[in-house]
Amino acid sequence: MSNLSGKTLVNVDIQPDYEGHFSFHKEKWADFLNANYSELRSCVFLYNGRDTVGTVDETAYKYWLYDAGVSEEVVEGSDFYDKGYAFFRYCMDTGVDEDNIVKFIQFMMKYEITDSRDLKDRDLWKHYIRENGPEDVRELLEHSEELLYIPGLMEYIKSYNGIVLTGGHINECLKEVEIALKALNKPYTVLKGFTY
Repeated sequence: MSNLSGKTLVNVDIQPDYEGHFSFHKEKWADFLNANYSELRSCVFLYNGRDTVGTVDETAYKYWLYDAGVSEEVVEGSDFYDKGYAFFRYCMDTGVDEDNIVKFIQFMMKYEITDSRDLKDRDLWKHYIRENGPEDVRELLEHSEELLYIPGLMEYIKSYNGIVLTGGHINECLKEVEIALKALNKPYTVLKGFTY
């Protein structure tokens, strides 16, 4: 992407825990960050921290970024957020259509429900079906101990605009961020050269 002027660059799980999966050289990504930082509106690092499934906290993550070649200006001027993990994955991994996942998330947000298990004691499933049609989400979640939940990430990320995504895994954590953005009606693009 040649023009990142005024954009928000959101880097998803480009962290030491997943380095063995990168399909790009982290040093090239660091050079890209350093070269484009001054044009950006903001730069965000979403990661799986020690409290989720990662092994790094924010401080250790920053040191890893420095070691990769990311400049102090970029690291100190960026936002960091431990995004959590697997908030939509049960539906994703069992093949629920992505658009239906988005509709279900929007339905939950509309009724201020943060955990799909809370729907078991409510008469909202019928209302959900009337509003959205397909029943694949209900069939999957209504009698399951598995869940779909609204992560704090959604509140965090909704203030950003002009989002350009990098990172991965493209069908896992990066896809969860994409689904979150779609549910928030936030336009975004994916910079494929720095995805894995």
